Amino acid sequence: MLTLKSFSKVNLGLWIKEQREDGFHDIETVFLENKNLYDEIEISFQEDKNTSVTSSFTEDNLNDLIPSEKNLTTKATNLFFNKTRTTGICNIKINKNIPAEAGLGGGSSNAATVLKGLNTLLRNPLNKTELLLLASELGSDVPFFIYGGTCLGKGRGEILETIENNLDLEVKIIKPEGISISTKWAYEQIDSREFIADHKKEIESIIQALKTGDKELLFKNTFNDFEMVVFSYYPELLKIRNELIKEGYKTVNLCGSGSAVYGIR
Repeated sequence: MLTLKSFSKVNLGLWIKEQREDGFHDIETVFLENKNLYDEIEISFQEDKNTSVTSSFTEDNLNDLIPSEKNLTTKATNLFFNKTRTTGICNIKINKNIPAEAGLGGGSSNAATVLKGLNTLLRNPLNKTELLLLASELGSDVPFFIYGGTCLGKGRGEILETIENNLDLEVKIIKPEGISISTKWAYEQIDSREFIADHKKEIESIIQALKTGDKELLFKNTFNDFEMVVFSYYPELLKIRNELIKEGYKTVNLCGSGSAVYGIR
């Protein structure tokens, strides 16, 4: 059995470009893995002629079975089994700390962690490239969690480049009670914008700041295109933003499509 940490993420910059023919949007984003907020995942595997996957979800000491059609960890396990032609009994237990519909990538992180965990348990039948291909089938953010660390993401977010990060950042995340935002809804709202801003300079500055360890340069250039629509629908998030600024956080932004807000200093 393996016990692994499944980390959350924040986006230091999130530039949403045109919608593509496949319905997705091209983006450029700087992912930062947040190791202070994570789920814990236990994975066990036993060889068997048949394939069986059971997932349990633990939150506030309550166990609930996640429906398979909504459970990315189950999808990840079945995808891995099919790719590697594995049969066996796999049990997955998730102790959830990352809130859902908060823009923190919890489900995507869980899926990636399961892929990596199964690969370890089965003595690495897949290389990193093969894991990334499976991850991209599960969701746009899942490949990032195969990489971890700090990355520039392009395409849907699945085309990744590792960024050297020489900054020691304190990250605080607040998820407001009673507000959950679906990524699908957020993209539908942003499609109504009148123009698409060009954030090439900000992305380049964020990358430079990370490489050179220049906090002030980073603080001046973080951004998130979703804020133009999400904050107008949910002014409560602006109150959280102001609270974090009063606490001394130098820049405060939406986490992904929200509803969580993060501050860094």
